Amino acid sequence: MTIDLPEILLKPDRVLVFCDDTDIAQQPVASLQPDLRILIGVQLMSSDYGTLSEKIQSWLEANGATEFHATDIVSGKGAWKTKSIGERQAALEFVASAFAGSLVRVDALWLAKGSYAAHKEEAEKLGKVSVGFKGGLRRVFLRCLMERLSTEVLPAVLVLDQEKAQTDAVVDNSWPEGAFLVGGGPVTAPSHLVPGLQVADTMAWAVNRYLTKRPLFDSGKQSGFDQVALELIAAIPGKLKNVLDESLDEAVQ
Repeated sequence: MTIDLPEILLKPDRVLVFCDDTDIAQQPVASLQPDLRILIGVQLMSSDYGTLSEKIQSWLEANGATEFHATDIVSGKGAWKTKSIGERQAALEFVASAFAGSLVRVDALWLAKGSYAAHKEEAEKLGKVSVGFKGGLRRVFLRCLMERLSTEVLPAVLVLDQEKAQTDAVVDNSWPEGAFLVGGGPVTAPSHLVPGLQVADTMAWAVNRYLTKRPLFDSGKQSGFDQVALELIAAIPGKLKNVLDESLDEAVQ
């Protein structure tokens, strides 16, 4: 079922959570768990979202881009191919500063791919788990988020980046535990249509960068892009919250 996403995101007194993910392939840092998958949920208030959305959309229109995608910005791919390092860093600084002050909290879930088999085996003592690594983590993350959001006093909206190509925002009614959400379930949408998803993408990139570039931070040799990530992580109220009650440092062996 399609839904008018701007309408439900802009109504006053609503809790908004935007989700994205990132992967750290292999083992880029000796102390880091290999093949780490990280899911991120960025929580904002609808009272802040209208201004944030307008800022992001106005900047993109003025600079001839369709969306902020942090990995493309840093690597200079796609629409950012012709931009200088300085211009790309300024773009990343803009989007990060646009939402850093509006953050309510950031939830996360991370797990090394090699650890999934043991977790799945343990879960199957209670029943068959017919889902792979990525799908399994997504289910756990969303169910933990929905359990927390169900205790919120204000109505909640949960928005996810699309898994398969789609043209509109669509409500996923396959989650009975998400019936309390505005719209009747989590919403999936293309990220270029939803500034909030671009915010979540930026935060997911920042967490990835923080973990993989820690040796540079420790030696004071971080790049301008690295510094954006570090400052964004530092802006999270109460630090990053793992839905499984672990600390970010537990991603490091």
